Amino acid sequence: MKCFALFRLKSPVWLVLAFVQAPAGHISAQGTIIYHQPSVPISPLIGRQLDLDGDGQIDLRFYDGSYQPPLYSATAASGVGSAKLLVTPQGPNDLGSYLVALSSGFEIGGSLSPSLLWAAHDAPNQYGDATVLGTYLPNVGSFVPDGFFYGTTAFMGIQFQIGSDWHYGWVRIRGGVAGPSDDGQQFYLNPPGWILDWAYESRADTPVFAGAVPEPSAGILAGLGFVVLLIQRWRKLA
Repeated sequence: MKCFALFRLKSPVWLVLAFVQAPAGHISAQGTIIYHQPSVPISPLIGRQLDLDGDGQIDLRFYDGSYQPPLYSATAASGVGSAKLLVTPQGPNDLGSYLVALSSGFEIGGSLSPSLLWAAHDAPNQYGDATVLGTYLPNVGSFVPDGFFYGTTAFMGIQFQIGSDWHYGWVRIRGGVAGPSDDGQQFYLNPPGWILDWAYESRADTPVFAGAVPEPSAGILAGLGFVVLLIQRWRKLA
């Protein structure tokens, strides 16, 4: 059991470099995107459940993934029902996975490298129990971060069903770090996390780019053009 806890620290750093980009870069627009941004970031992560399309069915949940607390504290995620998360195995022993942190513009639903896979909650080898972020204490007073969302903001990928059709989506997560809170009133061994926003492609079996938001409607564009013309005319008269 102890060996398993130690092995969790060996996150493949190259994956972090390949997929994490924080802060997110250019965010594209797609005309068939359904987008939601809560009025304030959703926190804490543990215990949260998301219904991405508002149909009353939970698609994603976050839960306590701690192992032998307080030696190893972590937040984990899994799909609910048939939903699948984009993950990478923790290592050759195939014991669990990491939720992959994606950079803005990553094509979710496109071709994947051999190191990535879609995992449902009941996937073999505990792939469906994906570590989001955590901290390990090998010795008193020292911290070893774990998980690709530790101390960064990035996107996760999800595949879920609406009726019998499959859809792709993203959720943007900001991961905190272990230590005292900003006001010094609380100490976090398990780093805090926040859900910032999410979106999905309304067309079935169609990839979505991480961070993609809806395109402005024709009415909004026309209104903006009218405002620009008014400003230009005002400047000429001034």
